[in-house]
Amino acid sequence: MKDRLKLIGLLLLQIIAVILYPPSFFQEAPQAAVLPPSLLLLFLLALLGMNTGVLTPVAGRVSLVFVQGLNVVMRLLSIPPHLKASEGWNWPFFITAIVGIALSWLTIVWMERQHPRALLLRLQKTT
Repeated sequence: MKDRLKLIGLLLLQIIAVILYPPSFFQEAPQAAVLPPSLLLLFLLALLGMNTGVLTPVAGRVSLVFVQGLNVVMRLLSIPPHLKASEGWNWPFFITAIVGIALSWLTIVWMERQHPRALLLRLQKTT
């Protein structure tokens, strides 16, 4: 049960890492509103695939790490153009970008240290 709670916490951290943006970011760049839902969809597809048996646990873990890696890269690429606002520094964006990068990095490290089967939500058959 404790392992299941850790897994659910890890999955929630991954979702938070992907969708954490200040509202002002979407007002400045409406086309950026596509990024969080796209990454969330990729995350959910990877999670669904590995828990239905479409993806092996190893392929599912690689897919989840890929989504978090994309999140890190996209946030790093978006920091320089959005850091300077017209009235000064855009601190809310910078702080949420750093927190999102840190959460993604943390989940990547945690997932890589776990056995791939430990990332499954479905009950595993014991043989």
